[in-house]
Amino acid sequence: MVPSFTGLCRNLMMTMAIAFCMVFASNTIAVAQVVDKATETNVAADANVGAISLKELGRGTDVVFSANDEPLTVSLPVPDGLTATALIGTVTAPIDFSRGWIEVSADGRPVSRVEFDAAQVGQGLPISIPLAGLTVIDRSIAVSMIGHLVPVDDRCYDRSNYQPLALRNTSIVYDGTEAQPSTVSNFFPPILRKATIFLANNTSQAQQTAALLLSTSIVNRYGSQPDAVVLAELPAGQSLPDSVPGLFERNILVGAEGEGGIDLVAGPSGYPVLRLAGDDRSLVPQVNLLAANFNGFWAASQALTASAKAVAEISRDVVPVGDLRLGSLTSSGLEHVQVEVPFTQSQLGRAIKNVTVRMIGTYVPMPSTRSAQLSFSVGDQRLDSRAVDNSGRFDIEFTIPDELVTREMNVTAALDVSGDFQCGSSNGSTLTIDPESTISSNVAEPANPGGFQSLPQSMLPIVEVGTTRGDFADTVRAQRLLVQMQRLSYLPLQPRVQSFVDAASSPLPAVLVAADGKLPDGVDLDLPMETADQGLLRLRGLQFNAPYGSMQVAVVPNHEIVVVTSNGDAADVDNMLNWLEGDPARFGRLAGDVLVAPRDVDPFDISVNLAPVSGAKTSDDDSGISSTTIGLIAAGTAALVVISVGGVLFFRRRSQ
Repeated sequence: MVPSFTGLCRNLMMTMAIAFCMVFASNTIAVAQVVDKATETNVAADANVGAISLKELGRGTDVVFSANDEPLTVSLPVPDGLTATALIGTVTAPIDFSRGWIEVSADGRPVSRVEFDAAQVGQGLPISIPLAGLTVIDRSIAVSMIGHLVPVDDRCYDRSNYQPLALRNTSIVYDGTEAQPSTVSNFFPPILRKATIFLANNTSQAQQTAALLLSTSIVNRYGSQPDAVVLAELPAGQSLPDSVPGLFERNILVGAEGEGGIDLVAGPSGYPVLRLAGDDRSLVPQVNLLAANFNGFWAASQALTASAKAVAEISRDVVPVGDLRLGSLTSSGLEHVQVEVPFTQSQLGRAIKNVTVRMIGTYVPMPSTRSAQLSFSVGDQRLDSRAVDNSGRFDIEFTIPDELVTREMNVTAALDVSGDFQCGSSNGSTLTIDPESTISSNVAEPANPGGFQSLPQSMLPIVEVGTTRGDFADTVRAQRLLVQMQRLSYLPLQPRVQSFVDAASSPLPAVLVAADGKLPDGVDLDLPMETADQGLLRLRGLQFNAPYGSMQVAVVPNHEIVVVTSNGDAADVDNMLNWLEGDPARFGRLAGDVLVAPRDVDPFDISVNLAPVSGAKTSDDDSGISSTTIGLIAAGTAALVVISVGGVLFFRRRSQ
């Protein structure tokens, strides 16, 4: 989610709040309030839920307005029992304007208008946009926002090259108390902070598989929301967990005895528990059924067993851009018009090579006094460029060299216009990418790029999971690693627990956990750490015979395996996983093929069997997951926060 697809840190509840919120009649226009900074703290503290940052909803905290007065449609979640009362944030704008305004509408009527001048927004202008009274549909409300700036002296220039008008550090203010779910269909809330999955029998491979599959499915469903999905043991002698969930938290029991099915029951604490019952044969199909029906789930209190056969995601050699569900790929401007087409290898369902892009689209034909150049680039590399004609259409195919193929990519289409521009009378240009444009590729075996940058795409769709001890602690370690991978993946990982020996010898990709470093008899893994440069390891902080944990990516015939191990103490593996989880961007930043975590020394990554990649980020970089990954993963968030240009845009990251 990143991108972070695109996981991101949970933002603490904002202390900025509203002096008061008003409920408006359908035929009135409200002037959104300017928030008095001196009163921000008290009002938020008095609310039952208070202000929740857009970051917690899986989006960045900034709402950025178009330079060409195009509307932004913002869809905001409304959990059961709560009322969204206001959207709050701080208005920022460039210095080269005299005044401006933000207009908000919903349900086909005006809601509010914020007017400001340059002096007011110099240090940022806190505002509150009222939301109370708006229609809630499918646990969400949608508002349309337009921002407009009036340049100093009404001068004429292309605003797309300057800092945009934006509403920053944006949060939604809620009132009320969250209602607990009453049926299976409304068990999962639109905002999820934590899901605790209890295992009735933590030594059952079927229950372990079900718990891992449910974990990746939940993370996939909630996109880049920074939710916590954790495993727990059901206390001895209990048939249901008795823990009390907090705000936007849920308890799930996997492996209850009885006929296969999914139902909602009251736990000993009185709070509802989602119970997935079934034996070793029927349990996993229940999880597949649940995952496939997160949206539009049953309204009944119990769902019976579905078919034991799950439908897998199928990767294709040719994928239309429209299938990536990026929304309306269009932009307007005067001298420079740019459209981004971001995608990740996990969107295509596999590791890829031989990537060819066919871009189909339209542009506004140039008048006789102007000319334009159309170009396509990946990063700083221009792959195609040509002058446009008067047809207003293009159909261009180009290849992305394998050395430019990365985990996430962004094809930039740009229209650069030159010639005569008359202030106030010149029409802008518009560039549109057609959804029938395509991305073609072949499967890369081994993955390109390799090592950590091959994750998660090289693990799709089915990944074998093997642990040496087969106990709950090893299951938790595998789950924590899979959740890290899933946060980077557009499609859901489908883990399947096997014995360590079977997983290690499988022709499918695998996650292997040997936390204490001891491998079963007959298993011989050729791991990169065995041939690592000892001098480099010492230089980076791993002293001779010092305890350490590690995570290594190795290539076995035509597929990748990820091995989590240590040189004797499983606690060093746990410390490494703690470090990875300490920053949601860390896993996505890993480079090379080995992560070494010496005890009491900061972990570091190195390349053993990989050639250095130009521009690769290491775990010590501060840049985090790329904006492409974050945007794409956030784009998959369903019924959370969706921001689009020119209309309501419902992003989907996976098939439902």
